[in-house]
Amino acid sequence: MKILLFFVFALCSLSISAAGSGESSVDGTIGFFSFASSFFSDISNFVFVTIPESIDKAHIWVTSFLLKLKFFAMYESLKFSHEVALSFLNLIDISSFVNSAISALPQDMKQLASDLRFFESLTLVVEAWITRMVYSGIM
Repeated sequence: MKILLFFVFALCSLSISAAGSGESSVDGTIGFFSFASSFFSDISNFVFVTIPESIDKAHIWVTSFLLKLKFFAMYESLKFSHEVALSFLNLIDISSFVNSAISALPQDMKQLASDLRFFESLTLVVEAWITRMVYSGIM
């Protein structure tokens, strides 16, 4: 405690003499209090303004980085699920199933289905359903 008091008085006396000397027209004691007021004002500005602003900036940076990471993970999972869906559709080979179903139909029904493009639409809907199933399983 004695050492702390010694340093406080030593710093005060140095600050008084430093504030009193120079080009200012005020005497040493008023210069010291002006210096002390400015010093503590700077400390309070650092504690109550600069530190919270830095915390806010760090929070914004971390949040934006996590958002970027989330979008990157979503993009990579969509690429992976697209590859899975394509390989699954190639394994199933729906077109051969549809062609065998067409051959079993009478000629007039084949013509009607061909004119309406029913089997192409059916193939497209089944492929979309399978792709949706794979995407929902991944996400």
